[in-house]
Amino acid sequence: MTDDTHLSVRGSIRCARLSLALVALIVFVTTVPTLAVGQSDPAISIKTEPTVAGETATTSVVLTSVPNGLAGYQIDLAIDDRGVARFENASYSDRFGLTTDPIISSNGSTITIEAADLNGQIEPGASDVTLATVQLTGVEGGETQVTVASSQVDADGGGVVEPATEPATLEVSAGAPTEAVAGAAEAPAAAGDSSSMETTGMTDTTTGGNQSTTGVDGALPILIALVALAAVAALAARTA
Repeated sequence: MTDDTHLSVRGSIRCARLSLALVALIVFVTTVPTLAVGQSDPAISIKTEPTVAGETATTSVVLTSVPNGLAGYQIDLAIDDRGVARFENASYSDRFGLTTDPIISSNGSTITIEAADLNGQIEPGASDVTLATVQLTGVEGGETQVTVASSQVDADGGGVVEPATEPATLEVSAGAPTEAVAGAAEAPAAAGDSSSMETTGMTDTTTGGNQSTTGVDGALPILIALVALAAVAALAARTA
């Protein structure tokens, strides 16, 4: 094998290595931005539904992403205007092995929820993890903000997660119109009952009158018979 052959082989190897390096660089450059876009920063999202005064609605508390898994959390929620709505209760997903009873303030304006994933049910990279479902009751018609007052979220391995918070608007419709319609519907029914009672009274009076007339008719034949007997007796006395 000549020196030229050796140089040709070495040159081919160098070109191949350079090509592989370029391919690897291209793959790296195109993949990293995709990963960065796919993994958004964690945030606590509150998903509310409109309700009516006097009725209860459910609100989902969701952690949008857990890049490093989820070990546990403690979150305080607050209602800005307790004259519009109040917290009633909360429940947890079965994926959390350890949970605590929700703590609600005396006026219903705040609630504390806490749970831990003891069995690793929530894996790293999961998204839209429902932390709890909270029940709220409408008090009066209006709008109010439901916010995250404070939060402590831990990732698998003890790392601290600092999620962003997204307040939500809760809409409560007044229940008075419904009650007014119900009252209006009851009024004609009451009037109908009154008319029925009056009609019944009139019927009873008429029946009573008929009974009185029947009584007189029954006594009249007896009176006639007595008069006839008296006449016969008088006639007999004269004849004697």
